[in-house]
Amino acid sequence: MKNRKRFLQWFTDQRVGKKIMYTFMMTSVIPLLVSQILMLYVISNNMREKVDNLMINQLAQISERTGLTIDVYTNLVYQIYSDDEIIECIASCQNVSSEMRARAYREICGKIQRYGLSTGGIECISIVLEDGQDITYDFGLASAVDNLWEVYTDKKSIEPYRLAQEGAANIVVSPTERILREGKETRIFHISMQMYDFSDIQRGSVGTVIMSINESVLNAVCSTAKEDGELYTANFITDKDGNILSYPESFYSGIMLSEDRTVEEFVEKTGVLAGKNIAINQYENQELGWYFYNVYDEDYILRDVRHIQYLTIVIGVVLLLFSLFLIRYTVKLIERSTQSIVSGIKEVQQGNLDVQVNVESKDEMGQIAGNFNTMTGKVQSLIEEVKAVTVKQKEAEIRALEAQINPHFLYNTLDSINWMAIEKEEYEISRMVRNLGVILRYSVDKSNKMATVAEMADWLEKYVSLQRMRFNDAFVCEIHVQPETEKVRIYKLLLQPFVENAILHGFKEIEYGGILRVDIMFSETGDELSIIIEDNGKGIPREIAQRYNDPEQAGQDDKRSIGLSNAFSRMRMYYGSSASWNVSSIPEVGTVITLKIPVGERGESVE
Repeated sequence: MKNRKRFLQWFTDQRVGKKIMYTFMMTSVIPLLVSQILMLYVISNNMREKVDNLMINQLAQISERTGLTIDVYTNLVYQIYSDDEIIECIASCQNVSSEMRARAYREICGKIQRYGLSTGGIECISIVLEDGQDITYDFGLASAVDNLWEVYTDKKSIEPYRLAQEGAANIVVSPTERILREGKETRIFHISMQMYDFSDIQRGSVGTVIMSINESVLNAVCSTAKEDGELYTANFITDKDGNILSYPESFYSGIMLSEDRTVEEFVEKTGVLAGKNIAINQYENQELGWYFYNVYDEDYILRDVRHIQYLTIVIGVVLLLFSLFLIRYTVKLIERSTQSIVSGIKEVQQGNLDVQVNVESKDEMGQIAGNFNTMTGKVQSLIEEVKAVTVKQKEAEIRALEAQINPHFLYNTLDSINWMAIEKEEYEISRMVRNLGVILRYSVDKSNKMATVAEMADWLEKYVSLQRMRFNDAFVCEIHVQPETEKVRIYKLLLQPFVENAILHGFKEIEYGGILRVDIMFSETGDELSIIIEDNGKGIPREIAQRYNDPEQAGQDDKRSIGLSNAFSRMRMYYGSSASWNVSSIPEVGTVITLKIPVGERGESVE
């Protein structure tokens, strides 16, 4: 568990490029290699099994052809065995008369010669009599005197005769043996069978027929295959005792397999398919009691499969190298982009907002770089705006200080005027002076702080009353406040510039009939305070109204008055982009200004 956590931590700490490379190797390259190896292994095994099955089927066919070949010679032996004339001549050979024996001998030799010439591959046919004498014709030497068995005084001692006497079967096939004939070694196997006189069966065997056949007959059946003179597959035969009956190199026919040596070791020792990667298959002919072996060059037989394997490996390696190159190239691009972005972030951390991240790609990294550049540009613009606002604020403070009048002096003076008006019973003047004092005290006392909507509406009524006196009641003013909004807090002098603009500019040169209406209410969603200032005055030119509706241009102050531009600028300073407004005006008809201010959870205007 600890090792697993260490590995995960190690992997987590790696750079992005290395993570991608490791992930690609673990999820793509290694599984691809493993699957390719398994696929090649399965294909090779399947093909090897099919080749082995094909070779075994071929051995079965060779076994069948060998059986048919042996049957040809066996049938010939049966013909000799059942030839009545030969049986009669054998009986004549027992006659005391030498003339009779000589004639019988000649007739048997003639018969044997005719039988032997009917089928190729026969080296010698002998009939061994019960007294050990033989009647033989050697086809290899074309002689009835010189033959295979001339070195044997008693023909009963030869191996084929002995096996025929001991064998339980009617016919016996003797293993291939080496026989020296005329100074040359010949490989011969024998078919032998006891002969009976069916007219006197009780007499027992009257002789044994032995047919000697050249091993080349078996070798011809056991086909070999060559290409460009080079052997790539061979077949050979052994009996159940391990005697080599036929072998591609006839030198090894007639010997016995060593018990301490495997068939594969024997084949390698003989030099057949020397230096080859050999495979061996075996098939048993139970009727003959022989084993048929096939040896083939596995690399040659499976050469097409090997070519496919090599081609697959080469293609796999090429694709793997291409994939590694592509992923490495991709990782380099990602690392280059991330390093550029990280470097840009470090520059910003050090206060350099002029840095620009250059990523030419249009992928996610390019988008991140583009957004980063946009962000730094906006941050720099905001800083410039903050600086500009700070400068404007300082200028406003300086102008306010220059125009500042001592509040106590002003209040005391107005109070004195008020008492003088009362003494002279000028109560209208007294009311105006008292309202003016309230207005000034409300305006001067923390003018940038907040007040409730109810307090602001009361102040507006007093302010408008003075303006009406000033303009000889040329207009009337209606202030409607939704009761639910009375406790909402907003900035104290937020609405004064809009009301003042409507009176001074909207009702300019109007002597009567002016109507000013102020409505304060919640928006439909309840999260904004809607304030509507409406008048039926002279209106605002269309191009000026459009400029006020553009947030970027609305706050551009000409520094000659505290008109609408200043009011919109203050709204943007107080509430940011959360505040909105709309100026709608028709010349000589009137103007409607709609303000929307965000409201907090406690029913206060958001600061």
